[in-house]
Amino acid sequence: MQNINILCECPCGAIKFYLKKPPLIRFHCHCKICQKLYNSAYNDVVVIQSKNVLLGQNEVEFNKYRRPPALDRGICVQCKSPVIGFLRGIPGLGLAFINVNNIQDKSSLEGPLGHIFYHRKKEHIVDELPKFKGYWKSQIKLCHWIIIKLLAS
Repeated sequence: MQNINILCECPCGAIKFYLKKPPLIRFHCHCKICQKLYNSAYNDVVVIQSKNVLLGQNEVEFNKYRRPPALDRGICVQCKSPVIGFLRGIPGLGLAFINVNNIQDKSSLEGPLGHIFYHRKKEHIVDELPKFKGYWKSQIKLCHWIIIKLLAS
């Protein structure tokens, strides 16, 4: 597949980065960390292999909001908005998690596969997507989605 450059940026525009390929998957996360960081009922998020992200020398402050294994979540130092999260625990398989709102051209995005951590929902979501409740069910489903896409690519 030919490399492309999908522009991503934080709400204030201070942080810009590019995706070299379309994301692997998209889903809605209802975990408490996403609710707090995004000030929303859930986070509409995509996952892409880290090697396909060109972050450059942006001023992003990274932090973990729970014990490992956990995403290393980056916040823009200017607007304090979430920019990107990295999961680096598996050698050779780094993953990046990006809020859909940070992606400027959404035409390459597939629809979401479902809702995870739905037991933490702030409001009931009326859609046809599957909803996964519980920590382990949510983690296993997310891993399943990622593995299936990685094996298919």
